[in-house]
Amino acid sequence: MRLGQTKQEERSRAIGYQAIARSLLDTARGLDTIAEPRYGNGLGIICVHAAIAYTDALTIAYRGLKSVDGDHTRAAEVLVHALGQRADDAQLRRLKRVLNAKSEVSYGGKYYTLDEGRELFSDVTRYGSWAEEMLLGRP
Repeated sequence: MRLGQTKQEERSRAIGYQAIARSLLDTARGLDTIAEPRYGNGLGIICVHAAIAYTDALTIAYRGLKSVDGDHTRAAEVLVHALGQRADDAQLRRLKRVLNAKSEVSYGGKYYTLDEGRELFSDVTRYGSWAEEMLLGRP
């Protein structure tokens, strides 16, 4: 498996990435609560970054490294490398859907509807819950 560019990190730094992920997920939850139709892209962008932060927290906690590849989808490969058999296929599919949306939702010129943003929010909420459980059992 080719991981792309990675960076070594002290495992103790995982908690900081986890805190960022939680904060972003809380921000997404707040935006979803007050959402207006034009907030789809904003909600999506926040969700993408929450997923990336949770992924970094996991890969740092379990393997002491994180993806720094320009292609954010490579982070899923680093996650599989870090977790090994602990990687959950359903969660990996969720993560990949969110990461695949990054370019489109951020700067691809596509207007994301609120419903599309909420789909990403649903995926990230589930992924975040799983990541939190995995972080409780980290080495």
